[in-house]
Amino acid sequence: MALMEIDKKNYGKAIDLLNPLADFGNLVAQLNLALAYELHIPGNEWAAAKWYFKAAKQGSSHAQNKLGLIYAYGHGVPKNSSEAIKWFEKAIKQNSADAMFNLGHLYQQQLNDKNDHTAIIEWYMRAADAGHPMATHHLAKLYANGNGVEVNQSLALELFHTSAELGVANSYYEIGEHYNIGTGVRKNRTTAAKWFQKGASLGSADAQVALGNLYWHGEGVEKDRIQATEWFKRAADLGHKDGRQKLAMAYNDSGVIPQDPANTGILSQRTTKKRNSKTRGIQW
Repeated sequence: MALMEIDKKNYGKAIDLLNPLADFGNLVAQLNLALAYELHIPGNEWAAAKWYFKAAKQGSSHAQNKLGLIYAYGHGVPKNSSEAIKWFEKAIKQNSADAMFNLGHLYQQQLNDKNDHTAIIEWYMRAADAGHPMATHHLAKLYANGNGVEVNQSLALELFHTSAELGVANSYYEIGEHYNIGTGVRKNRTTAAKWFQKGASLGSADAQVALGNLYWHGEGVEKDRIQATEWFKRAADLGHKDGRQKLAMAYNDSGVIPQDPANTGILSQRTTKKRNSKTRGIQW
């Protein structure tokens, strides 16, 4: 019954049903109770952390990985990288690819002049070998940019293709960008547009902006500024900074008044900044 309530997004009812079982020590109930507290509006991060901790102590690798994330970002508990690493390592002992990726990502966020990419690459590689989509994508970016490894565009593209097949929307964008610029492959804007289209349809804001740019300038596709504006809008709706700027540019250039009231602020914000630039000395 509790799982049915979660499926129906009735998280409050699910919490009421799961609490007695979780208190009794039922591992599945504890995991689902933690999830229900996470998803409930308003959420209760402290309660979610409490039940993930109880499930982690029972040996759940999923809970151990979640607890690592909780400590890494300070959700419901004080932020503590050492605790995060400890719980990720416990989950990794049970071959959790998610924990491998999250540990590598934590190390990447902590990257500074005093450490290097060694641990990052190691954990991304292990997670990628286990078939983790985002680890494969992140590893590809390291090879594409030469971060901690020699630049290897062929390997980067191979990895981007793998992560794209695993459903990473931004991997389609990265492949498209290789064709758009001509990095590691012959420059081909038509092929770039096809990859951007796939990524954009899957929700990649980067791909949406890139596809909009091609439509705006008529590169690789027939020039279509209505289509371009639509893709800029989709990216803007996702909070993409360049998407918002491109959408404002498109509205101003075409003189179109946004049909969606939520987007009128984008246009007015830009015109306000332009109007005030002389008095404030700020260039748009």
